[in-house]
Amino acid sequence: MALPRPLLVSFGGAPEPVPPIDDPRLAELARRALDAATGAGAAYADVRLTHTRTRGFRPAYTSDAESMVVGVRALVNGYWGFASGPVWSPDEMARLGREAVHQAKTNALGKTRVVELAPRPVVANGHWTMPVKVDAFDVSPFEVFDHLMGLQIFATRTRGVTVVLNQCSFTIQEKAFAASDGSYCTQRVYLGAGELVLDLEKKGQRTRGAIDLLTPAGIGWELYRDQPVREAVRALLAKLDEELALPVKPVDVGRYDMVFDPLSMAALLDTTLGRATELDRALGYEANAGGTSYLNAPLDMLGTYRAGAPSLTVTANRSEPGGAATVQWDDEGVAPDTFHVVKDGVLTDFQTTRESAAWLADYYAKRGLPLRSHGCANADSAINAPMQHTPNLVLVPGREAHGVDDLIAGLTTGIVLESASLSVDFQALNGMGRGKFFEVKQGKRVARIANAGILFRAPELWRGLTALGGAASARRYGMWANKGEPEQATCHSVTVVPAVFKQVTLIDPLRKA
Repeated sequence: MALPRPLLVSFGGAPEPVPPIDDPRLAELARRALDAATGAGAAYADVRLTHTRTRGFRPAYTSDAESMVVGVRALVNGYWGFASGPVWSPDEMARLGREAVHQAKTNALGKTRVVELAPRPVVANGHWTMPVKVDAFDVSPFEVFDHLMGLQIFATRTRGVTVVLNQCSFTIQEKAFAASDGSYCTQRVYLGAGELVLDLEKKGQRTRGAIDLLTPAGIGWELYRDQPVREAVRALLAKLDEELALPVKPVDVGRYDMVFDPLSMAALLDTTLGRATELDRALGYEANAGGTSYLNAPLDMLGTYRAGAPSLTVTANRSEPGGAATVQWDDEGVAPDTFHVVKDGVLTDFQTTRESAAWLADYYAKRGLPLRSHGCANADSAINAPMQHTPNLVLVPGREAHGVDDLIAGLTTGIVLESASLSVDFQALNGMGRGKFFEVKQGKRVARIANAGILFRAPELWRGLTALGGAASARRYGMWANKGEPEQATCHSVTVVPAVFKQVTLIDPLRKA
């Protein structure tokens, strides 16, 4: 098999391997693009260089991928132009700068528009590396194989267990950002993710589950090394065994008080409020791509719209340790802040970039708040233009020290939903969910419900929130989001607790009319 061609960069002399992202010569390459763009007429320009390495593992199999790309953005007469490519050289930087301006001028033939960019401090020469304990690329692939095979052997020691999926991947992305206002910063971010899915068969019945410790996070090999993965396997198998001991009953369609486990809550928060509070969606700029939002009148709704029950508070950040969307600076050189999306049930803010923050200038001014981006500009790599992507989301826990079992114990009659998979419509308004459903009587699971699902409208569901788990029950999950045209995929974390909702609609999705 032919070896992959090495990635090379030219600084004006002989090509050489890609250097570390904090090499000062990369700042000179970026400056070539900026000088070309401003010289061609750009009022503002920025450039991003990304070098991305990914290594994936399954037992006895590994894959490696590597890419380096550059993207230049230019603003001319209120219109953006963008150009990108895979070559790092002085001539190519200058060409991309001019090409971005050419595209902006072509776009500027349309209706006159004004783009205001929210202010941000200039970062003259910043460097940051995401803190991880063990860089997975420093770990021998054989050690990773041994670890995965050890987990597989450990799980299959239990009679009736089949390993459905056992894999992991690790990514390092190095980014350099430079802007025509003088900002220049570099950073190295990590993402680790794994999957371990098990089937358990007993007395002719079969069920499936996955451990939830390995979802994407901004960490290294400690994803496996420092987490109790085997204990999670034991707990999962015990849970599956208890599940198979329950009788199975058909769906009794109706409305029920329902406990959502943490994984179901993560899916709910991400697909509803997580999407709906993206300001570009709310104003229709994603209408031909990822969709719009039921929060479609931001200036009228902010500060007044009842997004959920008074106990609902959701914050967003890009700074939490280990968060999948954590960075020091976003893709516009902004140091992100932590902000409330919903506070005490009321919509209080949207996810913003430098451009979109200015769309809310009147709202901020009336409340004496500074005009600033929340640092949500992102892209999967420099080959794509940055846009607003979901930051890390956090559902603030309840005051009582309740876990899932405590919430179930509080139900006389109801339903438990576990491991939900949710789909929502174009506006993140109407949704349907599948998952594992259990009937509850007198505070205990008494039966499995076959082929069940839920229907919901996001605002009504969140307003029907009646109880939240305590801080000790909080779990964090990594979530992927797809957006834009061409589509971009980025990752963020969602931290949640279990919850109870009143009168959720239970359906039989397989029933024919």
